[in-house]
Amino acid sequence: MRRPVLALAILCLSFTAWSFNLDGNRWPEGETTFFVDIPGAAPSGVTWNEAFEDSMAQWTDQTDFNFLLNPSYVDPCSGFNANDSNEGFPDGGGDGLNGADFTDDVCGNAYGLRVLAITLSIALPGNLGFALVDQTDIVFNNSFDWDIYTGPRRSEVDFRRVALHELGHSVGLGHENSAPAMMASSIGDIDALQTDDITGANALYGGPGDCEISDLSINTVVDNALEEGDCAVLELYAGGQDTSFVDTYRLILEEETTLSIIMESAVLDSVLIVTDDKLNGVDFDDDSTGNCDALINSTFPAGEYLILANTYDTPFKCNGNTGGYKISISDNALPILTDARSASGQISKSIFHGGATSDGIAYKSSFLPSEAIDVTASIQPDLTHVGEGATFYVVALLDSGQILARNDSGKYTKISKLANIPAFSHTDNLQPEEPFTLISNLKGESFGVTNLAISFYVGYSLDSEPSDIYFNGTAISFSIE
Repeated sequence: MRRPVLALAILCLSFTAWSFNLDGNRWPEGETTFFVDIPGAAPSGVTWNEAFEDSMAQWTDQTDFNFLLNPSYVDPCSGFNANDSNEGFPDGGGDGLNGADFTDDVCGNAYGLRVLAITLSIALPGNLGFALVDQTDIVFNNSFDWDIYTGPRRSEVDFRRVALHELGHSVGLGHENSAPAMMASSIGDIDALQTDDITGANALYGGPGDCEISDLSINTVVDNALEEGDCAVLELYAGGQDTSFVDTYRLILEEETTLSIIMESAVLDSVLIVTDDKLNGVDFDDDSTGNCDALINSTFPAGEYLILANTYDTPFKCNGNTGGYKISISDNALPILTDARSASGQISKSIFHGGATSDGIAYKSSFLPSEAIDVTASIQPDLTHVGEGATFYVVALLDSGQILARNDSGKYTKISKLANIPAFSHTDNLQPEEPFTLISNLKGESFGVTNLAISFYVGYSLDSEPSDIYFNGTAISFSIE
């Protein structure tokens, strides 16, 4: 639901000045476009457009926020209208575009006493303790004498410094009266951005503060926990109101890559967030698997990303907001299966993926007897094995203790011990990725099964070393119940 937020107006008073103040709002992408085509020029000869664009450029050139320019006119009052009280924030939700102009009133409402300009911001509820801004319009009070100049304040109001101030509200800064700042609540002799203004914008858009960041690679799994001593979201973002814990991971992609990122926990209301290196949002999920685990399947361009393992301040779907979790990141649509090894006990460089699903989208570990289950897997063999002859194996372990193996006719048969495992397939030319369908359209109710747990393992051996099977140490496990 769209939520209007009225940024404070700048007043025509002298100011005492001086640390930055965040107003609790931020742009999700760290940039926005203003439509600027204000007709006319100041008595000094400088056009209003030139001064407004210069103000935008100061924020863009000196901070981590980016203002973009569209040199066409948008009415800042489009989508707004007067309310019954004729004061405060006007009614309406705007038009989704950022405009600026001189007006006789605040979109139908009266300007307050000695108010020079007002920034009208529309923000949406966010998921990190911030309202996420999606529109800001700036109106300048026509009843004042305006000019454009530098230096000490004169009787005429300097348009450029007022535009600088209002654009600071657009960025997400509030008033600041405890340090020299353009964001002071009253106009004065300051005519350019100050250190405090720049520091404030960079706190919102400059990336993580002092929170620890761990490096993460593709096709790995991390076991960790959200617990006391971890950074809170408001520390990571240097603002907002989100006190939930967060762990931060850095991922660098050398080329465009399609990734499957899964956060699983038995105790957390899982929230998984991907941002750029400045914490601007890229992707988000909190429940696409339907069981409070989080899953992001997306294609990411080359670049540096941050992956945030988070939860909710107050859980509203699952158990809690502290405790252990697992994050797996894979360049395969299937979940990664960790702890690859060989029968001889060697840690393997092969990568195994696999999962069980009933809809082809979400991989999960618990199914109803009525659900049709598909189990798939893939093997990315050790690169030194690619091109060799190899034999493939599949084993299913039941919670009853029975061992089933898939034979070369595709059927699962009981075996007494793993040493008797039959092969189900062979290749003379092992590929960089070998996909398999292990089970298709399995319904527990079709077999009268209402309580069953199954674990699948896949593996391969080289023709040159037939007794040494490489397999996934972590099983593809699921239950029907």
